[in-house]
Parts: sequence; C-alpha cells; structure tokens
Amino acid sequence: MSTVLVVDSDGKALTATHRRLRKTFETHIALGARAGLQRLIEEGPYAAVIAEFSMADMDGVEFLSRVRAVSPQTSRILLSRSSMGVADLLRTVNEAGAFHVLPASCDDQPLLEAVGKGVRQYEEMWTSAHEMRDTCALFAKAVHEIVCWLRADVRDLLSPVLPLLRGLCERLKDPDPVMTETAFLVSVVGVIALPAQTLEAIVSGRELDDARKLAFAGHPEHAVELLRHVPSMRGVAEILRGYSNFLHLSLMPAAEDMTEMPGMPPGSPIMALVMEYRMSLYGNLSTEAFLERKRERGLYPRSMLQALEAQISAGDQAETAVGLDGLQPGMVLARPVTGTRDGKSMILVPEGYELARTTILFIRQTARNGHVDEPVMVKGGVSRNTDQTDR
Repeated sequence: MSTVLVVDSDGKALTATHRRLRKTFETHIALGARAGLQRLIEEGPYAAVIAEFSMADMDGVEFLSRVRAVSPQTSRILLSRSSMGVADLLRTVNEAGAFHVLPASCDDQPLLEAVGKGVRQYEEMWTSAHEMRDTCALFAKAVHEIVCWLRADVRDLLSPVLPLLRGLCERLKDPDPVMTETAFLVSVVGVIALPAQTLEAIVSGRELDDARKLAFAGHPEHAVELLRHVPSMRGVAEILRGYSNFLHLSLMPAAEDMTEMPGMPPGSPIMALVMEYRMSLYGNLSTEAFLERKRERGLYPRSMLQALEAQISAGDQAETAVGLDGLQPGMVLARPVTGTRDGKSMILVPEGYELARTTILFIRQTARNGHVDEPVMVKGGVSRNTDQTDR
C-alpha cells in the first residue's frame, strides 16, 4: 500500500487529519515542517504529502516546495484553516506545484478523493519511471551482448567484473544500482572506440603511457555523446561522465591537492574502482598489492576499498558442476566453457563470465551442432539480480 505523510504543527489538528485518513490509507504523521522533511528524507518517498498552510516553523507552501525538490514525484496537497490570498495561492501553484488545495474543514469525501487521486498519480508515475528504467537496462544489455560476441577482447575486459560491480554496489548501498550497472554495460560503446594499441596494451598487462591513459579515461564520453539527447538516459549519462572524471583522477599522476573532488553520482567511483581492479589482473598484480596501492594513493575512501576486498573474498566460492540443462541466467563461470565448433576446439565462454539467456542459448546451440564439454563449472551456484530483467 502506498503511504501518505501528514504534516502539521498543531498536534490536535494533526491527530484529527490522521484519523480521517488512516482507515483508507497507510498514514504517517510529523509534528511540524522540519520533522516532516526529516521523515521524508529518512523514510520516503511518500505517495502523497499533506501539509497545513499556517504551520509555525515554516508555512505549508515553503514546506511543499522543499518536498518537491526532495521527491518531485510525490503528490503534494495543501490544507488551510484560514482563507488564502491570491499571492499565496500563486505560490502554491508555482513554487510548490500543489496537486490540490482544500480547506482544513472540508468533509471527509473531498479529502479522501483528493488524496486518492494523488496516490494514484504517484503510482502511475512510479510505474512509468520503472518501466523506462527497465527499458534502458535491456537496451544497455543488448548493446553489451552484441559487442561482446563480436569482440572477445572487450568481452574479457568487461563481462567478468559485472558480478563484482553488482556486489560492490550492494555493499556500499548505491542508491541506484540498476542505473550504475546500466551505465557500465553501455560503456562498452566507448571501449570499442579505443585505439587497438591501447586495448592491446591493457589486455597484455603492460603499463600504459600517459597518452593511452588519457584515451582510456575518456572512453565513457563516447557513450555520453550517444545518450545525452535521450531524456530517459540522462541519469546514465551523468554516471558515465562521473566515471570518466574519476578515471582521469585515478589513472593519471597524483595531483598535489586531491581534496577538491568533482561532484559525481555514487556509482561513478564504484565503476572506476572495479575497472582499475580488472586492469590490475591483466598485470598479474595480487589483490593485496592492488589494495595497498589504492590506500597509498588515497583517492578512494577506505570504506570502498574494504568493501571491494570483502566482495572479492565472497566471490572466491567453491565450484559447482552444472549440466547444460541446468544453466541459468546469473550463474558466474568458475572455469571457461570449452567445446568444438566447426571442427575446431575452442573456448566458447571465458572464466568469470556471467551467463545471460542469450549466452546459454549459444552454448546449447553449439552443443547441438558440435560439442560442449560437460559439466560446466560455476561459482557457488546461481547469483541473481531481481531488479533487472532478462538475466
């Protein structure tokens, strides 16, 4: 059930409004505007927020304006115990974007109808937003899958760290892990745009010179250019832009003053840390040595490095043998899938790859037309991400 927040600085009036609503809606209350904002930040978002106009610490219009800034999809309803002037009514529309204005003494029916409409509007907007997020995620995954099957070097660079990225987002409580993963997937567009010599140097474990470091740090900008004109993907573009900024900071020589960090979404440094770790594996650098280097540099918070260490340890699970019929999306390969195709023995899917439906279909088709060595060895079993479809 969608939740409604009622805010008033008059305790008796607050209790009375709560009683009128609680039989129909799950209702929370806050005594005063500041308490209401705190509850919104800590427990929101709410489907609807109802505020009284003449509150003592902050009038209802200013309060709902702040609600609008914190949670723009929340429906905002203003109650007033006294008549409002034209100027205040204009503020209510222009600044607070109020969904409805009602006298506090109105009957229950118009109040319940207004709140009900506000809740339904929020639910429709929420559903639409999440459907768009799912569409963006599926688009990014499709792009990633196509590129990875065309370019084995790109596949080997990006795909094995997807489970690590997802686990790190969870440990660090990334507020929007789906968008972070979507950004990482679509960054493949920039990777294929890299000069061949740069990518070859990375996968060969060679130290990059400054020119190649700059080229690699700028690769997410290619995806930003692709997405910046698509309104529904602007959030992904911002994460990618922050990812590029952080790669520039982390890959280039240390600056004298690292205290001034550019603002960026939380997912951006997580992506940069995961990518740096992936690159270190090509150079046969141990996890302990990599983490020590990052601690000495001081660019990543210690909490982030500790979360990475814990996630790497958690990923070192026992291997489980699975037959072809038992393969499921989300499983992570503990060893390469090998077989014979067109009469040639080859690695079909590399170690560390997270299986998707298209990959499983490819393996099974290869088994029908050639041969696939069984069993397939996966890490610990199934690792699912229920927030993203078609895993």
